[in-house]
Amino acid sequence: MDLVQIAAGKTLSSSAVFLLMTVLLLAAARRVSTAIILFALQSAIITAQVMATAYTEKAAEAWIVAAMVFALKVVAIPSALLWLVEQLKVSRAMEPSLSSAKAVFITALMIFLSYAAVQPYARESRVPEDALAAAVALILTGAFLMVSQRKALMQIVGLLVLENGIFLAALTTTFGMPLIIEIGIFFDLLMGILIMGIFAFRIRDTFDHLDVTKLRQLRG
Repeated sequence: MDLVQIAAGKTLSSSAVFLLMTVLLLAAARRVSTAIILFALQSAIITAQVMATAYTEKAAEAWIVAAMVFALKVVAIPSALLWLVEQLKVSRAMEPSLSSAKAVFITALMIFLSYAAVQPYARESRVPEDALAAAVALILTGAFLMVSQRKALMQIVGLLVLENGIFLAALTTTFGMPLIIEIGIFFDLLMGILIMGIFAFRIRDTFDHLDVTKLRQLRG
């Protein structure tokens, strides 16, 4: 590993603590709008990481990826989700299945497990341990939000956080994927959010709520 990659790795590691803070704050959040803003902040940190990698690696494609991450995940998607919250006119309370204390405890445990899981690989491959652990923690937290939250909008946020973790894992281990792959991932993500937003509207119009757990009553 040359000095350029070492510098990029240190940049990723130094910002990992801020990503872990957003993970804990997401677990403690009790309003949908707060969770959306935290996702935007998380994406802004990842944008800074991509820009740092682009600078150290002298990669023009990485600058394009950074611009795409900022435009989509920091501006477009959070704005669209906040617009959905306003248009759906439902309670902004998240109504999770777990209390804040339990959710934060489980998230902290997942962070600890993330460090334990990536430590052998990080030492062997000489990749930034903190950044890789943060990526795994984002993936686990996203999955946890999708399972523990009752509202469709929060499950969308969980999916976005999970995708941030996958993106950060790729950035940490390979210092960025080819541009064509990144574009394909962003397109799939955008289409997925569009479809889930349409489903959220249909659920609200049909049942006058966004609590997906109540859909179990439809089982015959």
